[in-house]
Amino acid sequence: MTVASRIIGGNPALVAGTGYTGEDGVELLLDPDAAPVSGGVDAPRRAPRRPCARDTLRTEVCYHLYGNDLSTERGPIEAGPWLVLQGGHGLHRSGCRARGARDPPPEKLVPFVLTAEGIARPGDAVVGGGVVTSGTFSPSLEVGIGMAYLPPRACR
Repeated sequence: MTVASRIIGGNPALVAGTGYTGEDGVELLLDPDAAPVSGGVDAPRRAPRRPCARDTLRTEVCYHLYGNDLSTERGPIEAGPWLVLQGGHGLHRSGCRARGARDPPPEKLVPFVLTAEGIARPGDAVVGGGVVTSGTFSPSLEVGIGMAYLPPRACR
């Protein structure tokens, strides 16, 4: 959880070790006009590991992102078993379990892998009902992956 100002490729940048994906590495924050069109800079490309987008990593491990997968309308009950609840943050397991049993959610968040070419994007409709909340290409699996809210009948 650190941030430092550095010069990368001759341009000022913030280097932040603030990611939540569990991977070693940093996020580089550059002025968009100073960043090369390829999306990278020379220093990271010369590093022993290739640059990777944080959103790709978090989607591969089903980490939820507030504003995509979680919101004031869709919380831990809808997000299902992939969301770990811890006390002390206004979320309590027993209360969520009780509410979920009493008032089942109208949809559940589920991870998916595409079986055809393409990349699903947030807001895309799901055949049979539902909506994509996160979607990207997985370099590890070499296919499109994502998470989508589906009606309970589609989650069996």
